[in-house]
Amino acid sequence: MNVTFMVHNGRQHIKVLVTEDMVGHKLGEFAPTRTFKGHGGKGKR
Repeated sequence: MNVTFMVHNGRQHIKVLVTEDMVGHKLGEFAPTRTFKGHGGKGKR
């Protein structure tokens, strides 16, 4: 299939390459809206 769509995540547009196993899902599921900064590391207690 290999079709590319531009999906808006609330802040910017993200390219999403749709493959055959993505059929039946919504495009927004593949555009993350939040960035993970990580859990506390050294010295963060």
